[in-house]
Amino acid sequence: MSQRFTIIILGRNNFLGSISVSGRLLISIFIFFGIITLSSIILFIHNTRVSISEIKQNIAEEQHRDLSKRIEELKNRITALRRALSDQITIDNKQRNFLQLASIHPDIWSMGIGGSNLPKRSTNLSIYNAKLIESLYESIDVLKGQAKLREKSICELENKISQNFDLWRHIPSINPVPGAEISSGFGYRVDPFEKDVRMHEGVDFSASRGTPVYATGDGIVVFADWNMGYGYVVDIDHGYGFVTRYAHLSKILVKEGETVKRGQIIARVGGTGRAICPHLHYEVIVAGIKVNPINYIDFRDIIID
Repeated sequence: MSQRFTIIILGRNNFLGSISVSGRLLISIFIFFGIITLSSIILFIHNTRVSISEIKQNIAEEQHRDLSKRIEELKNRITALRRALSDQITIDNKQRNFLQLASIHPDIWSMGIGGSNLPKRSTNLSIYNAKLIESLYESIDVLKGQAKLREKSICELENKISQNFDLWRHIPSINPVPGAEISSGFGYRVDPFEKDVRMHEGVDFSASRGTPVYATGDGIVVFADWNMGYGYVVDIDHGYGFVTRYAHLSKILVKEGETVKRGQIIARVGGTGRAICPHLHYEVIVAGIKVNPINYIDFRDIIID
């Protein structure tokens, strides 16, 4: 016979009763409640894991949406930068063509310059996203290279412009007596003294005595004194093979060896030497050959640095 157990039920103040159960039944009851308890615990753990998994999935989906949004924004910015750099490349080609510099080959522009600086692939990204990120970094690397190349090109263009600007400043290009008209041009004419046909190797500007005479370009005064039929003369060596002569002056305001700037007053109009009346005789000499000064005078404006 199996062992029996008596369960006594007590109230707060008195005896309520008792129950007699066999050992097997008691064990069965304990096993039943144990199974119920264990099942509840297992179900709770499972539901908790499912909830955590769902939360993680929601977070992952939100992060994926955020990542996709950021990637799309980055792609749009890269597209805008690519378009802006394309415009810069077009401008660069025009500038280099204008300044007679060799254009940069399109293949060099397409690759940019500088080494690649790609990040290590993250283990948290899918293969698709990892490749997409690498592609974006490659695009950024090319754009950075193109920007550096454009920067180098700009420096080269600036150097070329500086060289050209130096040349432009030295080339005679203004009217030495602003507002004055030419009374006698370059070429053969009847000499006012000898009455025979002679070569007039400059142009004459009609102006009253004392009118300021301006240097027509940057240069160095190489002669400032009396020169026979020219009277008082100032010769300026502008470099690059250019020399200008200002003759029949009444007064010289510079001295030999002095550096002058375009638009600087160097003398005053006179009638010294072989001159019938006050005027400025102006010559332009290029590589030792006297040329027509008209080709080197802009009558529209006075260019003063």
